[in-house]
Amino acid sequence: MRGPSRPPRRGEIAAATTSVLRSGDAGRADLLVVDLGEGPLVVKDFATKSWWGRVLGRLLTAREIRAYRWLGESRDVPRLIGRIDAHALALEKIDGVILSPAVRHRDAGGTLASRIRALADRMHAKGFAHLDLNRRNLLRCADDQVVALDLAGAIWFRPGSLAHRLFFRPFATADDSACLKWKDRLAPGTFDADEETRFRRLRFLRNLWPFNRKPPKTAQDS
Repeated sequence: MRGPSRPPRRGEIAAATTSVLRSGDAGRADLLVVDLGEGPLVVKDFATKSWWGRVLGRLLTAREIRAYRWLGESRDVPRLIGRIDAHALALEKIDGVILSPAVRHRDAGGTLASRIRALADRMHAKGFAHLDLNRRNLLRCADDQVVALDLAGAIWFRPGSLAHRLFFRPFATADDSACLKWKDRLAPGTFDADEETRFRRLRFLRNLWPFNRKPPKTAQDS
């Protein structure tokens, strides 16, 4: 087994924390880098939140653990090291750069966009839809491998089941749309005819959504 072999115990976290990746707000987990001597791992922890944040955290932690177990050992997500308690879990720490839609990332030949598409396809083959690939939930590693983060909002169905046949495709479409957006950002001008048609349809639907409309400029803005 690579890296740390067990999650930290609750009483070990404070002394073994080497850095804080994120201090989450009331409804988001703190992300801590913890090292017990076997190498760094990431702790996702809701224990310091308010009572309602801890209640939400219990639900999200349990759901995310089920998501990681559904995918199993996969190069597309960090390795689940284990549950710490009802409020926290430990994950493999992977070095890389978070892909942010606000940053223009270099993607020679569209390699990165293709790997995001392939990641979504491998998840979909397992009946798994991430549902939030279009935000800061993708990690770009040094070899341009892409890893998906934050599985708490994902949904999954057993392939071939009635629920999968009835409900999976609409959820998978959210990931498909995210892949098109990433390709437009990372490798503009490389859409094939089918992708171009689907992207135009996506932009049309987004323009119908009232919250995406920008307010008109005023004389003061000019």
